[in-house]
Amino acid sequence: MGDQEIWVAENQRLKQQVQDLQARVTALEASRWWRLHPRFAVGRVLRPSATKPVREPASSTASVSKRPTSDVADRFRHEVVERGDFTEDWFTVYIPTWDRVLSELEERRARVLEVGSFEGLSASFVLWRLPDSEVTCVDTFAGIPAYEAYGIGGPELEKRFDRNVALVDSSRVRKRPGRSHRVLSDLLATAELFDLIYIDASHQALDVLADAALAWQLLSPHGLLIFDDYGPIPAGVAPLDHPTLAIDAFRELMAEQLEVVDEERQLVVRKRA
Repeated sequence: MGDQEIWVAENQRLKQQVQDLQARVTALEASRWWRLHPRFAVGRVLRPSATKPVREPASSTASVSKRPTSDVADRFRHEVVERGDFTEDWFTVYIPTWDRVLSELEERRARVLEVGSFEGLSASFVLWRLPDSEVTCVDTFAGIPAYEAYGIGGPELEKRFDRNVALVDSSRVRKRPGRSHRVLSDLLATAELFDLIYIDASHQALDVLADAALAWQLLSPHGLLIFDDYGPIPAGVAPLDHPTLAIDAFRELMAEQLEVVDEERQLVVRKRA
């Protein structure tokens, strides 16, 4: 076994251990014992909040579905993720927020633009959650060389994406291969507009800022823009290698033209009319 295979095997083992631990923590926090035990109840009250409060949309709050979303992620995992060809799940933790956001687009032919699609997990959720939607997916589909040591991506990435979205409905997917700044510029040239845009491509700050500037022009009035990986920059990561500074700069620049819908690990904003 070569050095590459050894690294892949070890990283996959560690990844599985992390996933098992996360599953145990999730199960514990969902249990009745965790919710009712006095010791943990007091701890949750006294512990400083690790997340920021959700800000409700100003004008369309009444239209947002208030039904419980706790089972949506479980149903999606059972109906799609478990049947799919996904090596990573970086998305389903956000489903409670996305379910609330997407409820505004129900029962209409919503146009969704995804900048950075990887294996198609978030695109599959949109297709599954909004049966009348159309999703345009922008990605180089070349994979990320740095991920090869983790057994992620590689030359089969586009075929994996195709298989995964086909589990829901590939006829409502439009692939636009290429670098985001070029594809978004092409979409602008044809005056396309989208009801929701998800930015999750390059995490280099300058790339994120460029994607945001182009995406904003493609967003319809009252449309929703979602930024991935928003939050504190991890120790050891250079600020220009993380999206947060770019997202904050865009947010400040466009403050009068947007309203914040949610900022819990992802930033969701609405474009004012």
